[in-house]
Order: sequence, then C-alpha cells, then structure tokens
Amino acid sequence: MIGTQARTSFGRTSVTLGWLGVGAGTQSNRDGERAFDEMLEAAWQHGVRDFDTAPLYLSGESERRLGRFVRRHERNELVISTKVGRLPNRPEAVDLHSARQFDFSASATRESVSRSLERLGTDRVDIVYAHDVDREMHGDQFDDVLALVLDECLPTLAQLRDEGMIRAIGVSSRQPDVCLSIARNAAVDGFIMAGSYTLLNHEPLHELLPYCLESGHSVVIASPFNTGILATGDPDATYDYGKPTPEVQNRVARIVDLCRVHDVDLAAAALTYPVRHPAVAAVVVGNRSAAEVRRNIAIAGRPIPDDFWADLEAAGLTPSNSQKRTS
Repeated sequence: MIGTQARTSFGRTSVTLGWLGVGAGTQSNRDGERAFDEMLEAAWQHGVRDFDTAPLYLSGESERRLGRFVRRHERNELVISTKVGRLPNRPEAVDLHSARQFDFSASATRESVSRSLERLGTDRVDIVYAHDVDREMHGDQFDDVLALVLDECLPTLAQLRDEGMIRAIGVSSRQPDVCLSIARNAAVDGFIMAGSYTLLNHEPLHELLPYCLESGHSVVIASPFNTGILATGDPDATYDYGKPTPEVQNRVARIVDLCRVHDVDLAAAALTYPVRHPAVAAVVVGNRSAAEVRRNIAIAGRPIPDDFWADLEAAGLTPSNSQKRTS
C-alpha cells in the first residue's frame, strides 16, 4: 500500500506528503460524480491520503465532491491542497479550452480560500497554491500579474496561515525560471508543476531543483504522464494536451524499448522518475475511475532496477546529473 511509505515534509512546514497523490481535476471528473467518488474511495482504501483540487475544476464542483469525501473520513489523516487566483468566467464553462479569469488580489485571495473551505467542508486547507503563474497564460500582462502575486496574493496567504485557515503556501507554475524567481523573492514553501519534470521534460534540473534542495523548498509534480503519452507509449496519445512532435514520439519509442529490455512498465517509470530527485516531494496523478487509480497505485509499488535508469542516462534520454533520493 502507498500509505505504508515514508512521508516527506512540504518545505519546512509540518505538512507531510506521501510520494503519490491524487488529482481531482477536470479529467478526473469526466465520467461523473459516482465514478469520481469511487475513485477517491479506492485511493483511500489503498493508502493514499493526499488530494489536490482547485476552484477552477468544474467551477467548484471538484471541491464540493471532494468535500463529501472529506466528511466521510478522518480529517487529520488527509492532506488537501487547493488553489487561488484562477476561476471560470461562467459557471457552465468547464471544458479545458473555455475562457478563464484571473484575480490574485488580496480580497479575491481571501474570498477564494473562504469559499473553498465551505465547498470542502473543512476549517482548514493544508496547502494553497497561487494557480497558473505562467507567462504563457498571461502574455504581455505577466509582469503585472507576477507583481500582484508577490505583493498581494502571497502575503494574504501568509495572513491566512497565521489565522489557521491554511498550513502551507505554494505556487502553481509550469515554468522553472518563474518558480526560481518566486523562491528567491517570496516566502513560499514550495511549488506544484504540471508536466514540467518528467521522463520527457528535464529543465528544472538545471537550476530550480538544486536551488530547492539547498533552500528547503519542495516541488510537487503533477501530470507525470504529460497528459497521456507516458502512460501507454502510444505515439498518437496526447502530449501536454496536444499532438506530440515527431521528436517527442521518437524519444518515447526509445524509452519504451528500454522498458521492454528491463521488463519495466512505462507508466511505473513515469510515476517514479520525478521523485527520484530529493527536492521532489510527490507526484500527483489524475484518475478517471477506481480501476485506474488501483492500477496506478499497483504499478507505483513496483521496483525498478538501477540498470534501467543508468541505460536511460547512457542513451541520452535523461540527464546524467539527476540526484538520487537516498532514503
């Protein structure tokens, strides 16, 4: 069971994470409320205690559904993370491509946390992230958005932490340089990055992860399958919500070949790779069904030989400077 594994502190806080968490995002809610509830219960039964959500996901319905799950279980055994700053423009706008609005102001941050607590049916949230602080999301307005995050959103989260409403503060961003800048200039405990450090993406290794390891910040990696292609190796599967390039398809095919040589499940390797770095506290995976979450938990427990990782590095498929977790 996943729950039998050691837990890691999120930053220098008292919040601890198991290395495999469950995401309660839009994809996890695609098959309806019953499938979502069954997925959460299956995760609980197999030892998972860490769940990530956001007001954006299904216009708050993800938090409401997760809240019903929270009420059925011992709150002190759960670690719940949510986000602030990003909301749908319209209640019915729940697809991945609908227009969204951002508001990282102090008042919006406080109101967002308050509403999340109501939907989740709890008096505290363990981690709150500022949601999607990325250049690609904000374009020419990014500098102004980042200033608002630094000047209003994060200080407000610090106040809410002091008031006991949240326990830890983080930022959600796909871009390592943004995370690095925030780590150096703001009082945050860690980051959640979707698909940014995986078998296919290694940019955080250059500066961010070494800095976090030294400074005590934690990194959580969501979407370790890069939205699909690393779950199955299918060249036609999605890569970060789009069609993979021939170069990505070729790299995946080479990784799959090494998986066959070493009798390693590709999905198991994709889940395990990020947490081999000691700055990475956990991976978070979305699951559409109880069967899917049971499968991911089962493969997450499979041992992977050191020779497999060495061969990935020798083939130039992963960097040779990855630091390995020693415990």
